[in-house]
Amino acid sequence: MIVEKWYEQRCVNHRDWILDHLEFLALSVEETVIVLVIDFMNTNGLDISMETLSHKTGMSSEDVDKVVSVLYAKKYLKIGVQGGKVNFDLSGLFETNVAKQEAIIDSSLFDIFETEFNRPLTPIEMQKVSDWHRNLDKTLIIYALREASAYQKVSIAYIEAILKDWQDKGITAKMIEEGKVR
Repeated sequence: MIVEKWYEQRCVNHRDWILDHLEFLALSVEETVIVLVIDFMNTNGLDISMETLSHKTGMSSEDVDKVVSVLYAKKYLKIGVQGGKVNFDLSGLFETNVAKQEAIIDSSLFDIFETEFNRPLTPIEMQKVSDWHRNLDKTLIIYALREASAYQKVSIAYIEAILKDWQDKGITAKMIEEGKVR
């Protein structure tokens, strides 16, 4: 059985993740543009070459070469040949210690939801949980799941309504833990 890495899951939007973590990745403007173009082209199954990158970005071939060399040196980019085709692999970007420290996609959160739902999450549900995790405190998400369970209304829509209500009221996980709410 092949285990997917967090960044290989369909619910993960690489470009959103990259843009959300620019300060941790320490990418220059040029590096960011090249990374985003490579990710776009990989996602859409387009052939990538140094000439294509130069054309897409408007950068000179020399500048593209320098940026690609820097990305390679940072171990964010691997270039290889597979099936007679050049492959630009950005997996190193997502395997950085930054990603591990930030716990960007916390599979345990998915596990908690799947246990509570008593079934695997659908891709749409995984995307919603992933979106919440990017924007909200993980503990608050779990509290909303527990509240939905207490009312036997375990659904993404119900949990989303709880989270929205709490956001509107300014309720935090700390407030719930301190018993200041409900």
